[in-house]
Amino acid sequence: MNNFHRLFCLGTMLAVAQPVLAETYTEEWSDTARQRTVPVRVYLPDAQQTEKSPIVLLSHGLGGSRDGFPYLGEYWSKHGYIVIVMQHPGSDREAMTRRPGSTVAGSLGDAINAENGQARVADVKFVLDELARRMEADDKLKGRLDLDRIALGGHSFGAHTVLSVAGRFPFEPEPRIKSAIAMSPSLPTATGATALLRRIQIPMLHLTGTKDNSPVRPDFKPIERRVPFDNINAPKQYLVIFNDGDHMLFSGHARVLGFSRLEQEYQPIIQELTLKFLDATLRKDADAEKWLNGTGCTELLGERATFERKGE
Repeated sequence: MNNFHRLFCLGTMLAVAQPVLAETYTEEWSDTARQRTVPVRVYLPDAQQTEKSPIVLLSHGLGGSRDGFPYLGEYWSKHGYIVIVMQHPGSDREAMTRRPGSTVAGSLGDAINAENGQARVADVKFVLDELARRMEADDKLKGRLDLDRIALGGHSFGAHTVLSVAGRFPFEPEPRIKSAIAMSPSLPTATGATALLRRIQIPMLHLTGTKDNSPVRPDFKPIERRVPFDNINAPKQYLVIFNDGDHMLFSGHARVLGFSRLEQEYQPIIQELTLKFLDATLRKDADAEKWLNGTGCTELLGERATFERKGE
């Protein structure tokens, strides 16, 4: 299969949304200062929950949308988190549209640029500001948000967004983000990676797979996904590498022929693993932290993945 067909299949995958089962709704949030609309999907925990809920923001990969990550949004919300999946105009599913005189690959490649990278970081900051406003004036969210306990997750270009918001040079760390989950993370280059990442000081869970190639960079090697983990000198860094896991393992978008065997096997593991990380870093749950730093994670993964941690 050549690169064009790989990318065509990627676009087809992203076009099919998985059915949503949790209490959820979609809205268009307007950033008047930038004259930009940020579509969001919000997953809510049980309305009977009396305490404020910690929050997880999610950033999709290139060509994705707010319909991504339903397996995480549903699972985390059922465990008391408010989950907000952001859609980034300019690098969302519209980037799959073939431009005149260009291939699908070229259209996607064009969307990976500094302008969209900066816009994504600004989207995150806007949503954080908007949450503070909606905490006081939104019928669905008023009084329900714990603004002191917020995590950020992302896949692929979304993982790049995560690193930027966390403080990858030249960006300053966003202090409202307390921990992060980077799925299929990467850097433009491994050269000088430690210097690029020196500002990052929050706990981070890095997820990848042994077949986690790049849909737009044929020369990219899956081993490069571990570069951020290896070069972030901050406490509580965790790395999981799934055996045979490919680039689409984490996004949650349904494939035309249904979810693969590995997705069916690995996504429940990803759900439990990420929940433990969130509980440990946002809720300061001692049992969850003990699970991460003890044998719990390795027992869950078994032979299906490798697990590393540093900065305890």
